[in-house]
Amino acid sequence: MSEKQIYSCEIVDLSHDGRGVGRIDGKACFIEGALPGETVEFRYVNRKRNYDEGRVTKVIESASHRVEPGCKHFFRCGGCSLQHLQHGTQLEFKQQQLIASLERGGLVADIILPPLSAPPWGYRRRARLAVQRAKDGRYLIGFRNAGSRRIEPITQCPVLAAPLPQAVELLPAWLACLPADIRVFEVELISADNSIAIAVEASRFPADEEIPAMRESLERAAEGPVQLWWKAGKQARFTRLDTGTDSLGFAVAEDINLKFEPGQFIQVNGQINREMIDQMLNLVPEGGDTAVDLYCGTGNLSLPLTRRFKQVVGIEGLPDLVKGAISNAADNNIDNVEFTVADLSRGVGLANIGEANRPLENIDLIVLDPPRNGAAGVMPWVAKSGAQSLIYISCHPSTMVRDSGALAEAGYSLKAVGVMDMFPHTIHIEAMALFEKSTRRG
Repeated sequence: MSEKQIYSCEIVDLSHDGRGVGRIDGKACFIEGALPGETVEFRYVNRKRNYDEGRVTKVIESASHRVEPGCKHFFRCGGCSLQHLQHGTQLEFKQQQLIASLERGGLVADIILPPLSAPPWGYRRRARLAVQRAKDGRYLIGFRNAGSRRIEPITQCPVLAAPLPQAVELLPAWLACLPADIRVFEVELISADNSIAIAVEASRFPADEEIPAMRESLERAAEGPVQLWWKAGKQARFTRLDTGTDSLGFAVAEDINLKFEPGQFIQVNGQINREMIDQMLNLVPEGGDTAVDLYCGTGNLSLPLTRRFKQVVGIEGLPDLVKGAISNAADNNIDNVEFTVADLSRGVGLANIGEANRPLENIDLIVLDPPRNGAAGVMPWVAKSGAQSLIYISCHPSTMVRDSGALAEAGYSLKAVGVMDMFPHTIHIEAMALFEKSTRRG
């Protein structure tokens, strides 16, 4: 077989990473740009012992769920991978992938929750863009191509929340105004409820005399105030360079607002985040005594939980986030919540929770919202907690399946599960699951 030769194939499935799956002489081939139900022409890009990889050159017979991508950069940019698939079908695919992953782990939910969905464009209120300076001095910004370090320059990004698409357009010209010896690595764009921000990660921190010109040129380009943040060298946090005093913030409920800084974790899809919180509250019993929120961040889930429980304890591994959570509770006049630091990667510091050293048997609900590598470090503690209910919010189905196995061993059964469309047009699968303590083991 020649790598330059064109082959044809019928696509029968969609892989977990969004590629069409076909078979050539019985051997699986994962073809980028192909969809189930299609006949395509393709070129091989990689050969392996058990499977091959290819890229579509022509769609001979289109699937009914194929649509025109909404972004001109789609086929080269590494930011999205499913824009050519109808949005409703994307949700069906993600729900099927989630259920299949659970079933492979021996888990079947009593109830499949309807997918949480919102408009698929203009949803992303935060994005990190790679930056590269070309040989002619021009600045290129964009996302890295899938599987490589190469930057695909972009001039638009329709998944960004307003007014971030305009920020993408103005960035190259503004970066060109910076001191020539400053090398910019990444730029974070943020659209908060009350402001927008640009956070720069660079080779050095600007001198005091350089900052005013940088602020002025940014405000001219943006035609208004913009928060400017900067990080260089071994700095762990961004430093604010503009003269404003207002914090970045967003609402998680009608009466609860959170403040945050660039670099801190937030859910990037504001509408889905609020729907996620509402669903969580609808799944848990009212009038409970104590809820524990592991991986609590700055209080995104902890603070809404205070409306349902007498006492909430939020636990996080990063002291800066705990400090922010305490501040957010005070700003929202919430006094039935405690926040504390513990090493959740190893489950260290969980023996006694909060200032009251609360006994484990008093916990009614545990909420888990771990990073992609899951919550294995806290599973031994969760198993001994005695909590009747557990909400697991996942950004990676395979680690949720692994952790669900540990929960099943501890006597928890999977009552409900469903996907949340936090990242439309991408392969990322976010999910929420409800577990309840079984009355009988076995």
